[in-house]
Amino acid sequence: MKRIFIFILITGFCISSCKKETVHLNTNANELFWLSNAGADMPVWVKGNTASHVMILFLHGGPGDGSYRFVGFQTNQLWKNYSFAYWDQRDAGSAAGNSIYSNLNLPQMIEDLQKLVTTIHYRYGNDMEIFLMGHSFGGLLGCGYLVQNNNQSNIKAWIEVDGAHDYPLADKLERRMLIDTGTSEIAKGHYVSEWTNIVDYCRKHPVRSSVTIGRKTDGLASEAEDYVNINHSKTAIGIFSVSSPVTLGANLYKLYFTEAGNDFLQQLMVASYTPQLNKITIPSLLIWGQYDFTVPMECGYNALSRLSSSYKKLVLMPHSGHTPMDGDPDLFAKTVSDFIEAVK
Repeated sequence: MKRIFIFILITGFCISSCKKETVHLNTNANELFWLSNAGADMPVWVKGNTASHVMILFLHGGPGDGSYRFVGFQTNQLWKNYSFAYWDQRDAGSAAGNSIYSNLNLPQMIEDLQKLVTTIHYRYGNDMEIFLMGHSFGGLLGCGYLVQNNNQSNIKAWIEVDGAHDYPLADKLERRMLIDTGTSEIAKGHYVSEWTNIVDYCRKHPVRSSVTIGRKTDGLASEAEDYVNINHSKTAIGIFSVSSPVTLGANLYKLYFTEAGNDFLQQLMVASYTPQLNKITIPSLLIWGQYDFTVPMECGYNALSRLSSSYKKLVLMPHSGHTPMDGDPDLFAKTVSDFIEAVK
């Protein structure tokens, strides 16, 4: 009898705690819900037209950056016709909880994404078409999700934006582009001192042999965009681009100043899904900044040649670096919209 009573209590608790929340689809959604998994509590902001039954699930870069900085003009042109889900991954942005250090790894993050996709369909209906969009590190995470199991059956299409689906390849091309462009710009007399510093560093460090060297080179790649006149928005960035700056600071400390964070970053140095890209068969759009030094456009062409999608295309953003939704916001929005209308 005691066992039966305990069973009834447990069953009653599950029914009450797992009761489905009523979510009304509308043309101007502004919602926040939390995804909890393996000790992490991760915020998801839903914006735009959920009544369209189209949701762009945004995978931010970094790792560690958070998605909140993109909840602005870079993507809000798309809110009228579609909805966006901006997710802060575990130990990134405003994500919180009691995530243990050993859970900071790519397989765990892929599992988080699986749970999020399931949650979106549970909250908004199985007829909600999810367009998965991965930017930078999000390109690696998205590819990792798509090549596993039957995950593609839950996704309508894949959009990779300057995605780092192959870290060793991106690293190699990053240095080559910095050296080649720098040498050319020095010969033209453009920012000679600045380019000389960049070229010298890349020649002295031809391989990403440590996390520190990788961060330094990525910093130089970002700096190089200023010397080829790439436009950047004047919106707040970094610590002011999240809903909880204190949490972001704690997450970045864990990523860059703990053994677990260093182990994770070391793993990413050799992470590559290039050999498995042929497993991706859903419609795919690749968007790349023409002046992306961090993940050069050759990475996009590499992916395009390997995807097995019957509908696939690569579109270059002519005034952009690593963040084309910032450098070419109008063209970016039109390119995404045209793609969605073509395949939905």
